[in-house]
Amino acid sequence: MEVSKRKLYLIGAGGLAREIESWISLDKVFLKKWKIIGFLDRDLNSIHEYPTDYSVVGIAETFDFQPGDAAIMCIANPLIKKRIVDAIGRKVEFISYISDKAIITKFTKIGEGVVICPNCVISTNCIVEDYVTINCGCIIGHDCIVGEFSSLMPHIDLGGQVKIGKGIFLGTKTTVIPKKHTLVQKMFSRSHSKDLLYHTFVPILCVHQ
Repeated sequence: MEVSKRKLYLIGAGGLAREIESWISLDKVFLKKWKIIGFLDRDLNSIHEYPTDYSVVGIAETFDFQPGDAAIMCIANPLIKKRIVDAIGRKVEFISYISDKAIITKFTKIGEGVVICPNCVISTNCIVEDYVTINCGCIIGHDCIVGEFSSLMPHIDLGGQVKIGKGIFLGTKTTVIPKKHTLVQKMFSRSHSKDLLYHTFVPILCVHQ
C-alpha cells in the first residue's frame, strides 16, 4: 500500500532554492514522505530561463496553504527569511531539510525551518537555531551556537565554542578561529555592515583569538 505523501513548497525561487530542489531529488528517503509542488516567490517569472522540474506556483505571503502542507525555507537573506516567517509562520509548517550527505553528531540540537546542505559537518553539543541556512561544505566545531535566521555560505569554518548571533550572513570561506567569540553579533548590532555582507564575493570575516 502506497503511503500518502505530504505536499511541500519551496519558499524562494533563486539559485539556492533550485539547488535545494536538486539535492532533494537525489534523496530517496526524504521523497518517500514529501511531494514537492513548486516554488513560492514574489517574482513569478524568476525561473523561466532555467531548466527545472517545477514552476513558481504562487507568492508565499498570499498563498492559500491547506492543512497538512509544509514548506522549506530556500532563501539565504536573513531579513527576507524573517519577513516571510512573520507573515506565514502560523499558516504553514516549516520543516527542516538536512541533506543525507551531511554529518550531524550526537548531542547537537537543530531548530525548525533549518536547511543543512551536502558535505556539512556539525560537531557535538552545537545549537543550530530556527531558520538557519548552512550551505555546502561548512564545518562547525564543537559547542558552537548559530543564531536564528542566520545564513552560512559554502565552506565556512567555525572553530569550537564560536557563537554566531541572530540574523547574520557570513560569506563564502569565512573562518572564525576557536574560543567563545560574540564579536559577530556585536559587530552588526550598531552598524550597516550587514549591507556589505550581501554584496561581497570574498570572505567577510576572519576572527583570531
